Amino acid sequence: MKKNKMMRIASVLLIAVIFTTCAISGTFAKYVTSGKGSDSARVAKFGVTVTGTADTFKETYAKDDSSFTLAANTVVSTEDVVAPGTSGEMAAFTLSGTPEVAVRVTFAGTLELGDKWVDSTSAYYCPIEITVGSTVLKGKDYSSADLFEADVKAEIATYSNDYAANKDLSSIGSDAPAISWKWTFEGNDDVKDTYLGDQAAAGNAASISLNVIATVTQID
Repeated sequence: MKKNKMMRIASVLLIAVIFTTCAISGTFAKYVTSGKGSDSARVAKFGVTVTGTADTFKETYAKDDSSFTLAANTVVSTEDVVAPGTSGEMAAFTLSGTPEVAVRVTFAGTLELGDKWVDSTSAYYCPIEITVGSTVLKGKDYSSADLFEADVKAEIATYSNDYAANKDLSSIGSDAPAISWKWTFEGNDDVKDTYLGDQAAAGNAASISLNVIATVTQID
């Protein structure tokens, strides 16, 4: 009798152990996995420098006629001037930097003549020629200063370009517009040229301004 009782107790304990083991197994023995995603970044490089110098118009201009021996210059003033036989160039832009972004380099030019480029009848007359790259734009071929100014502006803008990321901008010098001007000594209307000079002496001088801006902008 006592033996049977001990057997029952042992059986109960065995069953308890089995249930306890199952419970522990269900709590602590399970599939577990994990993953991690991480990254870091820095700001992309821009570091572009645009340098432009302008000495387009001058106070003095050297002689072209070797028979003139009195001085080295045939045009001398205390301020920048233009006159028949004079010419000049706008210094080319220098760009540098290797941006890690795509960029657009734009050239925006402005020619300003005002309203005093006229002959004695007050009709528009401008003997100045502007050369942009290989394109020559002659002021006297236009019927108004506005039209001449607009064509110069449009021609300069054609030199704008897009560049891929990591482009060394110091290598695009040939893409920038080469700009120059001249007032030819021969081939214009001498009477009208003289009138412009007389008006300047009378304090009513025609003027010219040529400005070019190079802008580098990131492309989205």
